[in-house]
Amino acid sequence: MYRPKGLALETAQAVLETKEAYAVNMADGCSNNCLYPCFNQVRFFSRGHKPSEVRLPKELPSRLVARQIEKMFPATIPVSLYNLDQIGVFLSFLTDPYLPIVAAQTRALIETLLSYQIRVAALSKMDVSNIAQVRDGMTIVSVDFDFWHMYEPNTISPIARIEKLIVAKNHGKFVWVSMEPYPPLEIYTQELEALLYRLKFVDLIVFGKWNYDPRGRTEQARAKYAEDVKTLREFGLKHGIRIHVKSATLKFIGKKPTGR
Repeated sequence: MYRPKGLALETAQAVLETKEAYAVNMADGCSNNCLYPCFNQVRFFSRGHKPSEVRLPKELPSRLVARQIEKMFPATIPVSLYNLDQIGVFLSFLTDPYLPIVAAQTRALIETLLSYQIRVAALSKMDVSNIAQVRDGMTIVSVDFDFWHMYEPNTISPIARIEKLIVAKNHGKFVWVSMEPYPPLEIYTQELEALLYRLKFVDLIVFGKWNYDPRGRTEQARAKYAEDVKTLREFGLKHGIRIHVKSATLKFIGKKPTGR
C-alpha cells in the first residue's frame, strides 16, 4: 500500500472522494496488453519489459497489507480513533485487478481492507466485484467493435463492461467509468454523445486525453477535447453525474478545474 503521485493520485482521490488516497498493485504487468499507452505500459517499456509480463508478489497482498496497516495503526489504540473510514485504497495502477491470475487475491484484499473500514475502489476491463462497498469502475473509451478489436482485444467487450456496471448499479453500488485515454480524431472518429447515452446510470465519469502520443497533442485534438469537455460537463449536470476531467487535459485545453 503506497501513496500514488501525479495523475494517478488525482484519479484515486476523485474516485474515492478523499485526500487520504492510497493504492495497491496486485501484480506488476498486465496481460490485457491494450495497444494504447497506459500507466503500466509506459513504466514497463521504460524498463525494457513487455507489458504482458505479469509478475506476482511473493506473498499474498492481503497479508502484506494487513501487516502494513497494523504497523501504521497499532492495535493498542482503538481502530475507531484512527478515522480509517477517511482512508481509501485504489486497485490498481500497474495491472488489472480482475485478471484471472489475480482475481481471487484481489477479492481477499478487498475483504481485508473493508474489515478496517477503509474505502476501496477498483478499475478493470474484465470484471467487477460482488462486494457491495467497492466502488467499481470500468475503462470505457469507445463501444465500437472496431476500436475494441484493434486496441483492447484481450479484454471483455465494452458492451459487456457496461452490462456488468448496470447489474452492479441495480444492486445499489457506486459505479464509475474511466474515459481515459479518450481517442482524438487522429486516432479514432466517434460520437461522444452516443457513448455518453449508454452511461447515464453511472455515478462518476473520469475523463482524460490520449496520452504519450503526439497525435493527442495537435491543435485539432486540442479543439476537439475542449468541445468534449463542454459536452461532458453539460451531460453531468443534466443527469446528476459527477464529472472529473483530469488536470493535464484541462491544462492542455486551457481550462481551469471546476467542481464538476
